[in-house]
Amino acid sequence: MMSKPGITVSRWIDGVLEKNEMIDQDPNLRAVFYWGHAPNSQTRGTEMKKAMDKLDLLVVVDPYPSATAAMAAMPGDPKDLNPNRAVYLLPAATQFETSGSVTASNRSIQWREKVIEPLWESRSDHMIMHQLAEKLGFAKELSQNYKMQKVKGMDEPVPEDILREINKSVWTIGYTGQSPERLKAHMKNMAAFDVKTLRPSRA
Repeated sequence: MMSKPGITVSRWIDGVLEKNEMIDQDPNLRAVFYWGHAPNSQTRGTEMKKAMDKLDLLVVVDPYPSATAAMAAMPGDPKDLNPNRAVYLLPAATQFETSGSVTASNRSIQWREKVIEPLWESRSDHMIMHQLAEKLGFAKELSQNYKMQKVKGMDEPVPEDILREINKSVWTIGYTGQSPERLKAHMKNMAAFDVKTLRPSRA
């Protein structure tokens, strides 16, 4: 499956509902992760509900129960429901509970500082990703270039190291030169930059 082209996010439904011979992904999708994204930006809601019901596993990673979680919980056609389906909501930390780089839709990058420790069972996206890789047996490879820090007694990759790795590998879309130190300095002096041009407005 890894050697074949993927399916666009809006067509994952077909990866579940279509016959194997009609898609270039064999076998059909049996598990879907919705990570910081919800289906309310997509069409084909009725088919999406049917596809969700047929899955073996649906995981929603979000700070709160999103439209995905609500849709998965809605009653559907009993004949579509997989009796063994498992649905999990993994509580991701909010922007106030974690630090790291964030990218806006215009590709502007900012650095966010943690304001409070993650509440209750919430964890940062990078901690969830590392722990998932641990469960699947490839955490050593995923996090080989990251230092670890302890948060609530658990290992979490240091966000500065994650950005440095992005800078080394994602050149095609301009992710170079945005070091953690540079972004932090920019945020500290944010008032000196024009919000539209992003250029310094005063010396």
